[in-house]
Formats: sequence, structure tokens, C-alpha cells
Amino acid sequence: AAKGWGITMVVFGHITSLGNPIDLWFAAYKIPIFFIVSGYLLCMRQSFRKMSASQYIWKHFKSLMIPYFGYSAIVMLYNMLVCLMKGTGRAQMYSKFVYQAYTTLSLRGISALWFLPALFFAQVIFILVMKAKSNFVRIASGILSVVITVYTSDTLLPMLKAMLTERQYKIVSFPILAVSKGILGFWFIGAGYLCFMLFSKIKERNLRFVIGAVMFVATIFLSQRNLHVDINLLRIGDSHLMFYINGILGSMGTILVLEYLEKWWKMTYLEFAGKNSLIIMATHGTLGFKVLVIKGWKAIYTLSETAGPRYYLECTGILAELMLIECGVVSIINQYFPWLTGRFKKKTKRGSIHGKTEKPFEGRAGQSKGYEKAGPGNLDFFIYR
Repeated sequence: AAKGWGITMVVFGHITSLGNPIDLWFAAYKIPIFFIVSGYLLCMRQSFRKMSASQYIWKHFKSLMIPYFGYSAIVMLYNMLVCLMKGTGRAQMYSKFVYQAYTTLSLRGISALWFLPALFFAQVIFILVMKAKSNFVRIASGILSVVITVYTSDTLLPMLKAMLTERQYKIVSFPILAVSKGILGFWFIGAGYLCFMLFSKIKERNLRFVIGAVMFVATIFLSQRNLHVDINLLRIGDSHLMFYINGILGSMGTILVLEYLEKWWKMTYLEFAGKNSLIIMATHGTLGFKVLVIKGWKAIYTLSETAGPRYYLECTGILAELMLIECGVVSIINQYFPWLTGRFKKKTKRGSIHGKTEKPFEGRAGQSKGYEKAGPGNLDFFIYR
């Protein structure tokens, strides 16, 4: 559900185009919440300890990088078809194709697809640090990740932009951005991991809720004091300390509040959006759905040009229509292209029915040997020779 709130903030932020308090609030933690939830669950489950580093990395490569390259290929093909329909010249089409190909291969990512390599890099760094089994390495990596992120954001990227042409800057900066955002993500994964250890000591449910509510509300006000946050461009705001604080407060506040509310609220939408956040992240902007809905809304209704209650209400309407489209996209991908979500069908073994393995059993006296289903299934009878 927390991831569902996160992806809702991401999509809403891509709809709005005006600098306003809601954008500032969402920008403060709409990306960190995904990393912190990841670290929170890693500490809760401890399943990564059962895997070697190579197994862990391969698992996340399949669940993040294969979808990344798959969506990128689909987007590139889609854009080429759109160019053909619009009668775009060959030179312009070729230039766009080369640009998007390099954007993909450099792991910079087309539009919101940048998040998948960033999360992959963050997970790789996390497992390597945790496998080191040294508290010094873990503390040093946390400090070093902040230093690298701040230096890249404040010094390295501005310096490169001043020295290079626009084309050269893109060629050089794209891989730097990809790795740097992974390092930033690793810090928040570690923060989520430590937050679970800390808050698991607080057993009183009401107290956890009060702490979460205070953190959640505090982010609303503190976020207004840190302008120019855009993790996609590795901009971490005017106050770097405030950026890290808001990322933790907003994310953990959301988790603790939702934990309390789940007793009375099913959170159907948030759970749906959270479980399918990868699909929504990868498709809502890259395939033109966002632009289609915004322009359609403007043509049929209206869209205010000043921030205020009316503007937020109109953006919420656009968000609702866009999510309805995403429901169809999610259904199609889950049913026909599960590999785009990082899920792969397991091969059916011989001697199985509907993918359920049968195992031999000894019948009672006077009965012949046969086969018994080794697990729950639709068939509730035995198959005999």
C-alpha cells in the first residue's frame, strides 16, 4: 500500500506542471519511499541471507533489468511507428532512435524507466555491503554514498555541463546519473533496513500510529523549505540535510499510518497500485497515455492555469482517468507478458498435471500402486495405472 501511495505521487507529479505546495510535498519522498519500503521488507524477511551475492544479483536482474530492456524496446518501437504515422523525416527518425538507444544502453532510461536501473544498482550495492559482514564497511558505505551523491549533484555535473557541449554532456552524464542514483537509492534502502530494526522495538500499536502521523504531517511543512528536488536529474534540493530527513519522515510516516489503518481500511486501490507499480511506472508516460489524457481533459473540460483547489481537483480527475487506462495495461501485461514484470513461467516437469507434480504412493492392501497429487489443485481424485 505504501508503494501504491508512492506511485500515485509519481503519476500526479507528472501531471502537474506548476510549482505548488503539493508538488513540493510529493517530491520530498515519492521516490525514496520505494527504496525505504524495499529496505524495510529486507530487514523484516531476511530472505537475502539465504542467497549468495550472485544469486541475489541475478534475481534482481531478472525482476528489474529484463523488464527495463523490454519496456525500452517497446517504447522505441512505439515511437518509430508514431514517427511513421506523422510522416517524420528519416534523418529525424534515425536521430531519435540513436538517442533513445544510447539512453537505454547507458542505463539513463527513457522517461520514468530510469528508476529500474537505479533500483537494481541500489540492490547490488546493498547485498555487497551486507555480505561484507563488517559494521565498519556498512557505516563507511553509508557515509560515502552521501558524499558521492552530494559531490555529483553539486560539483561534478555542473562542472561537466559548463565544460562540454550539450551533446557531449549527455553522452558523459547519462551513465554517471544512472550509477549515482543507484548509490542514492542504496542509502535509502539502508535507512529503511535500520528503520525496521528501530520501530520493531515499539510494540504499542497506537504509539506507532502517533509517531507515524507526526512524521507524515511534519513532511508536509518541512518539504516546503527545500526547493528544487528532482531525483531523476539528481537534484536533491537547496538543503541536502532536509532532503534526507524528508525522505525518511515521509516514507516511514506513510508506512506506520497505513499499518494502523489496515485494520479498518482494505486499501484496495493502494494495494493494486503498489503490486503493479513497476508496470505503471514504466508505461504511464512512455507510451503517451499521460499526454493523451491531459490533452483530452483540456479539450473536453478545462485545466486551470493557476495553482489552487480547482487545479488540484482537475489534476486528480486526470489522475483517475489515467489510472483507469493503466488498469487495462496492467491486466494485459500480467496475463500475456508476465516477463515484463520480472515473472517467468517455470517449466512443467514430466509426470505432472497442470504444472503440479505427481508423486507415487503405496495403496492399501489389495490396491495397485498409483499416483497422488503432491499439492492442492483442481483435481481431487487419484490417477491409477
